[in-house]
Amino acid sequence: MTKIVTRLIVLGILTTLCIAVMIFSVILINERSLKDGYIINIAGKERMLTQKITKEIFIINSQNSKDYTALNQAIIEFEQNLHTLRFGDSKRDIAPPNKEILKTKLDSVSKKWQSFKADVESFKQASSKLHNDREFLYANNLTMLKLSDKIVKAMVQANLPAKQIDDSGRQRMLTQRMTYLLVRYINNWEDYAYRGFKESYALYNSIIDEFAHNQNYKKIPHLSQSIQEAYAFWQVYSKHINAVLETQEIVIASLRKIAQNNTDILSEIDWLVNLYSDISIHSRTYLAKFQYAAACIMLLLAFYSIYHLLKIHGILKRFVDTTQLLASGKLKTNLAQAIKLEGESELSQASYNLSRFIQQIERTKETSNQAIYLSEVISEEVASISDAIRNKLTHAHISDSKRKNIENAINLGEDIAIQSSEQLIVAAKLIEKLHIILKEIEDCCDTSKS
Repeated sequence: MTKIVTRLIVLGILTTLCIAVMIFSVILINERSLKDGYIINIAGKERMLTQKITKEIFIINSQNSKDYTALNQAIIEFEQNLHTLRFGDSKRDIAPPNKEILKTKLDSVSKKWQSFKADVESFKQASSKLHNDREFLYANNLTMLKLSDKIVKAMVQANLPAKQIDDSGRQRMLTQRMTYLLVRYINNWEDYAYRGFKESYALYNSIIDEFAHNQNYKKIPHLSQSIQEAYAFWQVYSKHINAVLETQEIVIASLRKIAQNNTDILSEIDWLVNLYSDISIHSRTYLAKFQYAAACIMLLLAFYSIYHLLKIHGILKRFVDTTQLLASGKLKTNLAQAIKLEGESELSQASYNLSRFIQQIERTKETSNQAIYLSEVISEEVASISDAIRNKLTHAHISDSKRKNIENAINLGEDIAIQSSEQLIVAAKLIEKLHIILKEIEDCCDTSKS
């Protein structure tokens, strides 16, 4: 049987171990949750940044803007976050992914991002050029209108036919119509706007070209000068128009690829976020199961502790009851056997020691009885010897002083014998009383057992 102290030590160690495991698992779950939440937040932010980049691109295109600040910041943040997800960040205590499926998916996202970024950079280059050409057209549209109006006034002053004045007046309308249809085509990519613009462009170009090569108009100096000014400016203006159309095709192609790649990379990142979430849930589930197992172990340990505590309580109760009976002095017989406890516990050892003590008392009692018997024998012999000496003294011829000395010595011997006998009797009575007390403990123990 295991000793009580050993049981308590084992129970204490197991309890401490289980509590430490529970605390460690809780701390680990909290730390894992924080890290997983931080990584999932970064991956989710990547998903948002793809949409922000696309949004900024379409805003820049619709507003004919050259401000790429927000777009560039979103690109830089996306790349930093992607680098953190792929290779970790020691400053923020983020480790690189250790699962092959995550590495593969991140590599796939990185490849799609490179393609997406190339389309974005292509758009930025084309958009910058388009911005400059569009700004020139918008800024000089009024100049074109004034030059066309100047030709009309010159024709009116030259008193030309109404048909020619009407053709010149149509040019003023065509400058505004071209600009209107060009803006609609650039912003809305409308086919009918593109076709209408091309028709207006061709008509304006044919009329101004006819005016510039008409010999009759050259004979009118102020009209010829107005036509040449408008024609020369048209050559520059039309180059910017053609540049806008060519660049717009590049921009439209880039925007379409960006829209398509945006969907692809968004799908990849969305899949990546779900993957991170699944891995986090799986890890938390595993740790939660570990906690449940530890809780079950602690429950079993609690039952085990209660069992041994009850057992220890029973041993203590028997020992205390026995010692209380010993203290009351009511035991009489077989005391050593009455207080003996089975087992190897500390209380069993204590009961064994007490049993040995009682056995020694039993032996002391026997010895005291023998001592009393011997003292009685010695007293009788001393009395017999004293009587014999006194009888001889009555017949001896000695002086009175010697006779008195001898009688004193005989009396002293008798007194010593009597005093020794009395002391032995007192010691024997004390031992007998202790024996009676132990006997009463034995009787009470027998009663409690029955």
